[in-house]
Amino acid sequence: MRLVPVLGCALLAACTASADEVRPPSDEIYFPTGIAVAPGEKVAFVTSANSELRYDSGSIGVLDLDAMKTTITAWLARGEIPGGDCDDELCCEVDPNNAKTLVCDESLFLNRNNEGVRIGNFATDIAVQDLGNGQLRVIVPTRGDPSVAWAEWDGSKLSCSSGGANALCDDAHRLSYVQNNSDLASIPEEPFGVFADSAGEFAMVTHLTTGAVTLIDSPKNSDRVQVADVLTGIFAADPSNGLRGATGIVGRLPNAPNDMIYVGSRSEDRIQTFTVGRPVNDAPPYMLPGNWFFLDAVGRNNGGSSDTRGMAASADGSRLYLVNRRPPTVQIYDTSIGPTGFPRNKALGATDICRQGSTVAISGSGDAERAYVTCFQDGQVYVVDPRGAVSVEDIILVGRGPYAAAAAKTSNLLLVTNFLEDTIAVVDTAPGTQTHNRVVLRVGKVRAQ
Repeated sequence: MRLVPVLGCALLAACTASADEVRPPSDEIYFPTGIAVAPGEKVAFVTSANSELRYDSGSIGVLDLDAMKTTITAWLARGEIPGGDCDDELCCEVDPNNAKTLVCDESLFLNRNNEGVRIGNFATDIAVQDLGNGQLRVIVPTRGDPSVAWAEWDGSKLSCSSGGANALCDDAHRLSYVQNNSDLASIPEEPFGVFADSAGEFAMVTHLTTGAVTLIDSPKNSDRVQVADVLTGIFAADPSNGLRGATGIVGRLPNAPNDMIYVGSRSEDRIQTFTVGRPVNDAPPYMLPGNWFFLDAVGRNNGGSSDTRGMAASADGSRLYLVNRRPPTVQIYDTSIGPTGFPRNKALGATDICRQGSTVAISGSGDAERAYVTCFQDGQVYVVDPRGAVSVEDIILVGRGPYAAAAAKTSNLLLVTNFLEDTIAVVDTAPGTQTHNRVVLRVGKVRAQ
């Protein structure tokens, strides 16, 4: 069990910690939030938010999925447990509360070759843009600044500065102003959700307390990444408190040109769509608000469904999954192309879920497609079957404070960040197995409360 370090200098009036003492360790997870699986499923990226401000920065870590899959296969097939000591404790041991779950120190899988980088505090989400030829760009909103960090993956490590291993991202990789110009407007406060569009070469960020949406121009053949556009006043204020908020965001087909982006709100029962326009003179791109629709199929008198959180689209773009908190539901919309050439955006069904649903990830395809919803307050993941009447198929206990989830679809694994215990729960999603929809590996030793 990993304990929070006690800073002895807190008891001394004239003690100042050195830079090394407050630098976050590269092989530890601390308040994990966003997680994303890279194309090819060899690695995943996870953000540590540093929410206690224990260290001088947050981080983007790299998880070795190949090593995790090898460990899981050996564990489930033959009961093999990796040996060795990690910080004077066994690197891996059987979970005392679940004989089918293996608990391993994160150093076995996280930043094994110092691939990670450091960013600002209070990171919330992460998105991955495919640049081609095995290169990726990761984009992370950080609420502490506020800013949006970005780093590039060359197939072996992340980089966002000229520094060495585990370096802090430089100002060029920290987006705070429109067109990176401090004489222009700064981005709104509380950047929250992020979506990256590989085909469109852009990313979009929602803002939790202002209802704004920020567009980031992210050309794949250039490092001239910049804030290109900011739109405010998109959603109405919540009549009970006067606040606005934009939350969940997803693209219908992020690997196809002319993608349509869906944005939800915590303050209004409405989904707004966007497309991105590009001038012919190489001027910065801009957002084009499109059609919108009310979430009027569920709720009091069929029209009171608000506080949208997570959003996800099926692989073929035909279904949109929405996690709402008022009322607590997963709602599914038909987003297939209709006779007019536009998505239908019609409700297909809904089911009740936990009260504090946060995010949703989609795994499987066809009849095996399922939605996995993280429930922060209850320490659970709800498994929703979208077929027919839509229903909760299973409930998985994953750990304290599950926040984000990402599916490694080919590998039949689901990765869940447990914010309150500094772990990542790995769930077996392969249909028909004895451990189907159960945690088979916990990455990281549970933080003491």
